[in-house]
Parts: sequence; C-alpha cells; structure tokens
Amino acid sequence: MLKALPFFFSVALLLAGVSAGQAQDADAGEAVFKKCKSCHQIGAGAKHRSGPILTGVVGRAAASAEGYKYRKDILAASDKGLVWDEAYLSEYLDNPTDFLRRYLDNPKARSAMSYKLKNEQDRRDVIAYLASVPTGQPEASASEETTDAPAAPKKSIEEVIAAQTFSEEFLASAENFEAGKEIWFDQCTHCHGYKAYPGKAPKLKPAKYTPEFVFKRVYKGFKKMPAWHEVYSVDEIRQIVAYVKAPGFSP
Repeated sequence: MLKALPFFFSVALLLAGVSAGQAQDADAGEAVFKKCKSCHQIGAGAKHRSGPILTGVVGRAAASAEGYKYRKDILAASDKGLVWDEAYLSEYLDNPTDFLRRYLDNPKARSAMSYKLKNEQDRRDVIAYLASVPTGQPEASASEETTDAPAAPKKSIEEVIAAQTFSEEFLASAENFEAGKEIWFDQCTHCHGYKAYPGKAPKLKPAKYTPEFVFKRVYKGFKKMPAWHEVYSVDEIRQIVAYVKAPGFSP
C-alpha cells in the first residue's frame, strides 16, 4: 500500500493541475470578448448589431433576444428546445454551423455566425464573462458622487481623425507592424481576410489608400462596418494602419 502512495499522489497533482488550467476567468474573458464586439454588444444600453445583444445569454433560450431578426436554422433549434447553457455555448462557439447541424440533425443547416473560437480556455473564459455581466445598470450611490473638476472636453470623432498623421518611421516600425497584425488576425480577417471572399466585405487594395484614409475607415466605421473606436484605442487603430500599409500585409 505504501508503495502505491507516490502513484496516487502524482495522479492527485495531475488532476489538480488540470482543474486549475480549466478554471474560468471572467476578466480574461472580457479581453477575449473584444473579438466579438464587431457583431455583438453586451450590458446596459446594448443594441443589436449584425448579431444579437448577449446580455443574459447564459441560460437563455436560443433565438430569444427581443427585436432581433434570427435566421431559420437557429429558430429551428430554439423550437427544438435549445437553451444556452455553458456546454452548448462552448460547442457553438467552437464551430457554430457544425453545432447546428448536429443539434438539428440537418447537414444543410447553417449559422449566421462564421467566427470560430477554437481555444477551449478562451471559450471557458468568455462564457464566464458573459455570465458575469448584469442585465441592468444600477444607479450610482451618493457615495460614488464626486466634486472633482470636470474632465477636459472629449474630442469628436472628426477631430480625432483630423489629428492623425503617419510618419515613414511609424509605418516602417516592426513593433507597429506586429501589433497591427495581431489585431488584424484577431478581428479584421473574419470579414476582410482571403477566407471571407466573396463574402461580408470587399477586398482591400491598400496601395490605393492613404494611411489617413485607412485610419478614418477603421476608427469611424463605414456602412455595415462598425466603428472600431468603441473597441480599440487610437494607438491600436494606428497599428492596424501600419500593418495594412506595410509591404508585408497579407489579408
């Protein structure tokens, strides 16, 4: 029996490590949710975009966000009784269309959501974040009121755009290129990448655009393209510009 103790101790350590590695982290999930913000909003005041609001989605019946026009296959899943518990959400986020085909037993079913969140830990974390967001916005208490001097006036969208200039040094920076590339493949490639053609957005022709024009489109949005200033900082959007305008740009 004593000889077996090291074995059982090792197994216990292994299981403890697996459990820790699989823990959910809502704060990490909030960062992962940046990848979703082009299509979804969450929290008080959220509005439908190309995808429905996700406030209260964990534990909610599928296709039940009021005021959003769902497609037929997700409506069929709702009619069949689909409720978004954590397990179903994780399966759906991994591959939305494959999930619907399995759930409906219909090889022709398709999801309107093309994005796939393949990393299991990212799925755990973003689901924890979705579950953590309250469905209502509490009023500020009296103790939260402040008498500090008012902040400086916030610049308008047009003022921010007009203030942008791009030096050759900035555009040639390897650091800016790599940072912009990371954001591009986290977010932009799902509509503008080669796998999206023909699809959601037109092909890009960076040689035709000035850096200032690219910044304006990303920062302000255009037609169905969201305004990314709601998601990324000015510096991050400038880094996207550096990547798009670089000779090594590849969508």
